[in-house]
Amino acid sequence: MKLFAAFTILLFALVGCATTGSQSPQQAAQSAANLFEQQKFNLVWVPAANNGISGAMASALIGSAGLESPIVSGIHQIIAPASKADVRVAISGTDSSFAANSAIAALSNTSSMLPKLQLAFIGSTSDAAAVRSAVEAKGGKFLHATPNGS
Repeated sequence: MKLFAAFTILLFALVGCATTGSQSPQQAAQSAANLFEQQKFNLVWVPAANNGISGAMASALIGSAGLESPIVSGIHQIIAPASKADVRVAISGTDSSFAANSAIAALSNTSSMLPKLQLAFIGSTSDAAAVRSAVEAKGGKFLHATPNGS
């Protein structure tokens, strides 16, 4: 559990409060708290790719990186216990497609079913359908909110 908290804090430290998207980590956390009805959860804030490649290219490549990607590996570590224990996690970031593809890659690299997973995706509606499919294919429950809270 401390590892999960440290990972979440690390992501916040990497991103800080200066985001380029339409929401902040704090706004995503509030949306997730509402979706999870104020129950405890982990928030994974996925920073935008800032290594000189476009967001679209980064989104396309994250899936092929698999668990070699620190973001995918971190999400995987958080969701893996959901085969036996309740896990609530919210995933959001400055680039909705990149956050969605990171979540999908983590779920795709999980060999077991995750019936106790509740995953909230805070991102665009156009990205939510693919995340929903990946979560439900693992037996988990999917929740969604857009960055503006709808």
